[in-house]
Amino acid sequence: MLEALLGGPPRFVGPYRLLARLGAGGMGEVHLACRADEPTADPYRMVAVKTVREDLEVDGDFRTRFRREITAARAVSGPSAARLVDADADAPTPWLATEYVPGPSLAEAVTRSGALPAGAVRALGAALARALEAVHGAQVLHRDLKPANVLLGAAGPKLIDFGIAQAFEATALTSTGLVVGSPGFMSPEHLTGSRAVVPASDVFCLGAVLAFAASGRGPFQDDEMAAVFYRISRAEAELSGVPEELRPVVERCLRLDPAERPTAAELVELLGGGAAPEVFPWPGPVLSLLAEYGEAARRVGEAASSGAGVADLPTLGPVVPYSPTAAGHRPAAPPAGEVRRRPWGRIAVAAVAVAAVAATTLVVVLNRQDARAGGTEGGAPAGSASPSVSVSGSPAPKTLDRVVLPYGGEGHPGDFGAAGTDRASRPAGWSPWTTEVDGGVAGCSLAPEVLVCAGSGGAAVGLRAADGRRLWSVPPRQAPEDFGVFSSPGYPAVVGDTAYITGRDGVSAYGIEDGAQRGRIAAPGSEWAHKGSDLRGSVLYSSFLHRTDERRGLVTAVRLDGRGGGAELWRSELDGIPEQVVVAGDRVFVPVGVTTPVALDADTGREAARGARGVDCGGMVVHGGSVLCSAAQDGGVAVLDARTLRLERTLGAGLEITGDPAVNADGTVAVLSAGTVDGEVVTYDLASGRELRRAAVGAFDRFASRVYFAGDRLVVASKKEVRSLPASGPVGERDVERFDAVLPDGVDAEALVPYEVLIAGGALFLPFDNLVVSGYLP
Repeated sequence: MLEALLGGPPRFVGPYRLLARLGAGGMGEVHLACRADEPTADPYRMVAVKTVREDLEVDGDFRTRFRREITAARAVSGPSAARLVDADADAPTPWLATEYVPGPSLAEAVTRSGALPAGAVRALGAALARALEAVHGAQVLHRDLKPANVLLGAAGPKLIDFGIAQAFEATALTSTGLVVGSPGFMSPEHLTGSRAVVPASDVFCLGAVLAFAASGRGPFQDDEMAAVFYRISRAEAELSGVPEELRPVVERCLRLDPAERPTAAELVELLGGGAAPEVFPWPGPVLSLLAEYGEAARRVGEAASSGAGVADLPTLGPVVPYSPTAAGHRPAAPPAGEVRRRPWGRIAVAAVAVAAVAATTLVVVLNRQDARAGGTEGGAPAGSASPSVSVSGSPAPKTLDRVVLPYGGEGHPGDFGAAGTDRASRPAGWSPWTTEVDGGVAGCSLAPEVLVCAGSGGAAVGLRAADGRRLWSVPPRQAPEDFGVFSSPGYPAVVGDTAYITGRDGVSAYGIEDGAQRGRIAAPGSEWAHKGSDLRGSVLYSSFLHRTDERRGLVTAVRLDGRGGGAELWRSELDGIPEQVVVAGDRVFVPVGVTTPVALDADTGREAARGARGVDCGGMVVHGGSVLCSAAQDGGVAVLDARTLRLERTLGAGLEITGDPAVNADGTVAVLSAGTVDGEVVTYDLASGRELRRAAVGAFDRFASRVYFAGDRLVVASKKEVRSLPASGPVGERDVERFDAVLPDGVDAEALVPYEVLIAGGALFLPFDNLVVSGYLP
């Protein structure tokens, strides 16, 4: 993916500083770069800079062709075509810069994750057909459309190397007399000669690319190169692995006569037409690769922006793009009889191994002389996809070694701190996953290698944090609670290697690793329904509502021994229905009847302070000497003195705030405002009440959203999606990044309501009733 540059002074090409090597081949190199005068850690502000190899002779004819191609490329525009940013054909070593797409090539995605679902292939094809329409409209032919030249971005695919490849390939032809192309993804016209290539030739190549995306193998794949060429010349495509719903469209693209193929515009309509999807339907494994690329680029950018070198960053070997005839890298042999054998002898070839992670035009070169050497040129060995060790020889990164609770810690601040984005705080061996569970889950704790989730009626499940594999589960002990949503199991309390789950009949203890029951602590009584709990140290504080009397509530404190037992320390009755308890310092804070904040002494349970009635306090967040109450009467967040519970000020008065606020260690408060069409995250200075910034984040569900801090990011969770943006400084549309959970078939996204999100080491853990999703923090 990224190969960190070795030590030494920074390297520059034109106005760009090179950050990491993306790929190399026979004709040049591609580097990730940013402007030298504008260092950045934002992958979307980076570029891919390609230079011709310094040892190659660059003559006047080359520069003329190169300049002509630059002009043609600048004429191409569209959301699915990578944009040419800058170029210099007259530099001692000619170079060009295109927008960087932080994502894998289609070749890598299919090689690593398998064929794409039919819906994703349909959307992919429509986007690429739109890109071809723009390319052809600019009087440019692509000539080398293949899986390695399609990059997968969060918003959809990007077609790269339109037209630019001509300059590189022409040089190769005039200097060596080689046949240049991409075996398996050329049109019959390519074999006839470059003068026969027409717009319909690109459509033929696109059909082959779609067949590969849908089936995991090229339509002309064969062990023998001569057989590949023969099948292409006859348009004898093998499409048995392509889903039936896509096969007619692919077949039309792969017709022998160019006149019988659809135009790019017609192909858009055949694939469904209409506007591009707002959220591109990439499957989960592809989304994981996108996040992996974005994170790697961000780390390189952060190192450069901080003034540090990048020599000590890990080297990630480039992934060889799919090529059915590449020496040493070939998909598994098809079942017997699937490929028809031809009577020709084997034609040996050497493939240029390319890391197709950015805008590259490094093509497969068929060279009989080099083939006798039997090797691949440039990059990692063919088929290599595994990260190598750090170039500095550093040991593997540390992993999470503590328990992570919801709400971001004591006082429910919604702040996961620097550990929220520090890879050293990620569970060992973690990668994204989705797991369906029985009985529903309402809250989870990360403990730290097992995600323990509590469900209704005393149900519980333990999932391995690294991959979501179910380790154990406990069915509900009772029928659904009488009070439905008003009674909640809360999140699991973790003490040592024991998880405590609250149900109607009390608190049950289970071993974190195996789910073995270790004990049970009796409930206060059958007349009480559990409302919520909060753990501080080894003491579990819980609130209860009375089943028949709305004027009564209860708070208890139970010391947990970490072995399955516990002892009640105190219980304190309240004069109304309590909400979620929040423990901070020596106080237990609880809203009574929503309208009255109350503080109890954490050691004795005696009432220590009571706020004025009518302060609307549906949820509480405690930070230092302040208590923040959401649902204030004037639409803002009420800030109370933590000792007296007297109102000090209101933040965001008049805003239509949803969810609880978040406050970080610096005293910056963030709230979600749904009062505009797109919705905003508004931040304030807690000490002064001064508004700091408003940032648009797009529309969200006001009844199922909350904001969090994670390192230097603000995170907005809503339904099945999570967005993040910088916690400070100006924010543009491109600064808001998004994670969209890919759900199993049959799951209704609109019915999902996420409970409290957990964030650790750049990994998200999202419980959704009967589903738990883990993915990269965007």
